[in-house]
Amino acid sequence: MKKTVKKIITGILITTITLAAGFGITMLSFNLFDNLTDNQMKILFAIDVFSLSVSALGVMYFFESKKYKEQKRKAFEKRRLERIEERDAQLRELNEIINCSNFAA
Repeated sequence: MKKTVKKIITGILITTITLAAGFGITMLSFNLFDNLTDNQMKILFAIDVFSLSVSALGVMYFFESKKYKEQKRKAFEKRRLERIEERDAQLRELNEIINCSNFAA
């Protein structure tokens, strides 16, 4: 439950920040529409698109890196458990050999 609430709050926070940034940049470009030349407006529009793209890529990178770290941790845990099971099987075999033979020490 606690993890779900944290995910919801994080999602709402990221959405709010992205919407506010997009709204602010768009509002700025529309307010400057009458004062700028055509080339300046094209440059401002390019900056607008670039900044929104960078913020979207940043959010994507943030979430994908979390998923990648979780997958990497699970793979490591799986390999570790396989090594432990293999070692235990070898020790059981050794114990069976030792217990079955009647060597005088």
